[in-house]
Amino acid sequence: MFRETAKSVILFVLVITSAVLTYMVWSYQPEFSQVDTSVESTPNIGGGETVSFKNVMRAYQLIWADGSDVQGTIEEDAVVGVREFLEGTEIQDINVYNNMNRLDPAVNEDGQEEFLIVDYPSEMPAKSLFQVLGFVYDSALPDYSFDRIIVDMASENVTFFMLNESLDKVAVANTDIESEYLLSIVERYEDSFEDYTGIITNQQTSNNKTAIYGPSDPGEVSVENFLSTQYSVDVVNDILFMDDEISTTRNEDVYVYEGESNIATYSSDTYSYSYTNLDETLSSGRNPHQTIQRSFDFLNSHTALANEHILFDYEEESNESIYRLTMNGYVVFSGEMQNTISVKYGNNAVYEYERPQLHIDAHVPGDQTKELTTLENVRYQIALNEELDLQKVSKITIGYDMGFAESQTELNLLEFTPEWYVKYDGEWMRFDEGGLY
Repeated sequence: MFRETAKSVILFVLVITSAVLTYMVWSYQPEFSQVDTSVESTPNIGGGETVSFKNVMRAYQLIWADGSDVQGTIEEDAVVGVREFLEGTEIQDINVYNNMNRLDPAVNEDGQEEFLIVDYPSEMPAKSLFQVLGFVYDSALPDYSFDRIIVDMASENVTFFMLNESLDKVAVANTDIESEYLLSIVERYEDSFEDYTGIITNQQTSNNKTAIYGPSDPGEVSVENFLSTQYSVDVVNDILFMDDEISTTRNEDVYVYEGESNIATYSSDTYSYSYTNLDETLSSGRNPHQTIQRSFDFLNSHTALANEHILFDYEEESNESIYRLTMNGYVVFSGEMQNTISVKYGNNAVYEYERPQLHIDAHVPGDQTKELTTLENVRYQIALNEELDLQKVSKITIGYDMGFAESQTELNLLEFTPEWYVKYDGEWMRFDEGGLY
């Protein structure tokens, strides 16, 4: 009797619970108004990842000069690590001078200078730098571009001297950073530094603050190998052309894709994809900082960049931002295939977009190395070459030359060979046996 009563009670509870749940399901209304729909998701056509602007807006080397002792590093942990401790710095004042007379760092009690040199591959807007560093400045920042920063650490507080690439202007920024504090941060990365040498190529590079710096004697540098695959051109077209009907033609190894307001080409020889928005035109006089930011936002929305990319160059006349890959701290070049990502920004949107369709995959271990000559010997051999003018050399660094390995099979093996690279008359060129190529 008791068992039958208990069953009836349990059955009644289950029936009531089922009825309540059914009512809740049928009466539920999702609150779509609470969902943020301000950003449209974009399919990944780049094979990269979402990166921060401060990660790609970085220097390629950091030099520490303490009197006659000169050390330098390309290691990202040190170059970026020192910078991160400067966030929130207050700029007390900043002034731009049309000569180099104001490039006058202080000296220590022993009469020696102590400063850092932060080198960028090309001129960058000061506004972009201050955004990355999170600097605080109450007044309007000047429209000024630089490619080197001298960080004076001999005074009580740090002073920045920002040099333009022509070495005929300097912007001087006084900060509230204590020099002892910054020096303590640099010393944390002391193991990352190696011997560096400063060389003179012309009158502008004739002192220790404007000289061209690089590793004194790099010796054996590792050769790296990676497997590679190709991105789908059709996927890229679908995203960029959107609803346009696409017609395709082919001329040997070049494919041409045309739509009503878009055109693109792809070379299967160099793996280069180039897109043009026919509804846009290039505009002059645009703010470099804003253009760089908009181009970066476009690339980031398409996950076209990776954390290894660096903003390598900006062409103000064409509003073009150029990114290069880095590996082991070295910038990657190639004379064999497309290996830069570039964006030209128009009046309201992207005008041109160029990118490689080759993707770097798994690392292939190996013990191959290449011995590089000394920096001084690079300078000496360029000076001896009658077809070259040493005075046109503005930067020298070590980079990787990317190409297919000679021993490759169907695996599409990419080889990254260390080489000296020279910025000659505004163009980066590979140094080889006294010549530039």
